[in-house]
Amino acid sequence: MSSELFPSNVIIIGAGVFGLSTALAIAKRHPTTKVTVIDRLVPPVADGESVDTTRCIRADYDDPVYARLAKEAQRKLEDDPDLSRHMFRQGMTWVSDGQPDENTESWKVQFELAKASSNPDDIVIFNSREEVYQTIHGENALPPSNVKPRWTMGYCNLENAFIDAKECIQVYYDRCLRIPSMTVRCGTPVRQITSVNGKATGVILEDGNSVTADLVIVAAGAWSNKLVDLGNRASSIAIAVAWIKVTPEEEARWKGMSITTNLNTGLNLFPPYRGEMKVLCRLGGYKNTVLVQHPEDPSRTMQISHPRTLITHPSDLIPADAEATIRENLREIMPMLADRPFDRTRLCWRSRAPTEDFLIAPHPRIAGIHLATAGSGHGWKFLPVIGDFIVDSVQGTLPRELQEMWAFHRYHERVRPDRNFASIVLETNSIHLSAPPERWRYTARLDHQG
Repeated sequence: MSSELFPSNVIIIGAGVFGLSTALAIAKRHPTTKVTVIDRLVPPVADGESVDTTRCIRADYDDPVYARLAKEAQRKLEDDPDLSRHMFRQGMTWVSDGQPDENTESWKVQFELAKASSNPDDIVIFNSREEVYQTIHGENALPPSNVKPRWTMGYCNLENAFIDAKECIQVYYDRCLRIPSMTVRCGTPVRQITSVNGKATGVILEDGNSVTADLVIVAAGAWSNKLVDLGNRASSIAIAVAWIKVTPEEEARWKGMSITTNLNTGLNLFPPYRGEMKVLCRLGGYKNTVLVQHPEDPSRTMQISHPRTLITHPSDLIPADAEATIRENLREIMPMLADRPFDRTRLCWRSRAPTEDFLIAPHPRIAGIHLATAGSGHGWKFLPVIGDFIVDSVQGTLPRELQEMWAFHRYHERVRPDRNFASIVLETNSIHLSAPPERWRYTARLDHQG
């Protein structure tokens, strides 16, 4: 499709990073195209993959393509005054326990690549458990001696930052509202995408109303796989997140710390922000398996993992094993918070690909549907650039390397010697939910997460 033949009427399902960025890119590049953005809630969507108090901004990937794109995106974030005021460049520390396993090897590879691609003055090395601990607590602080050492070596890349994701999504949403050619319909979910003779014609909402369009872009994150059959290309996976209130004195003491992540244990700890600290488990995840009508054949059903969030289940808590993992890690790295009650918790649902590559491609069977999902836990940082890539994909002008990386058929075909692919094991897990999701153990490219 050439740029001159770009559709005159487009529906975008999803008002998160992929959806809003695409809407703004269409408005800029094709101002006569009518764009309708549809979401089940008003942005910033409280339980959406794109909305959080803090997210990582970094470019030290082990994949040169993502590294290049992330560096470009970070420059644009820093150059945008509406976004940069919500961005805090305090670095990100990557920690390992030094034990001989694949996670430690991943840490070593990432460390060498960070040194090669970053300003040498921005790489700070921690050679001992004491140095890792002191980077948070001060030069005279000593880590507790009554726990198994897991935070024993690390490095900090001072080029990295964290950003208030919720505020930035609000900025993008407000920009969309100011565009005359754009309509935003929020509050009613899409029930299904309609099609005639193998060509999409629009959508039907849960209230029975319909909206027609020449093109439907599915950018619904973890909710995408109910609207289209994604097969094994992407699945909805949740990670556990908790917030702990800190005192003004504690916030002042730790305010200058970097994001701190342990690649072996999976813990990710953010600096204090607005009176609280966010902590999450990067490794593993949870699936909530449900049976739904097949989107291409109403006579069939299919089994998918589908988000179960605090919007519909406000009494849900994070799983007990996730809480135990968080508190075990805090006893070593932040012992004063290890037994403090959580202020709130949630399962953060993500559309995750086994290769952690985005899915930006035409639907393989239905014309007029374009897929823009599978952010895989690292898509947020591409907010300023991802929309243009999605428009390029619609037009057929996406660079070949990105076409291949983000194609639909990338579960088995993208076999490269420098990649570790997902290993998935499902088991029953007893947690605090009335209908507990299954545990999803995931070992893959740790560098992509965050």
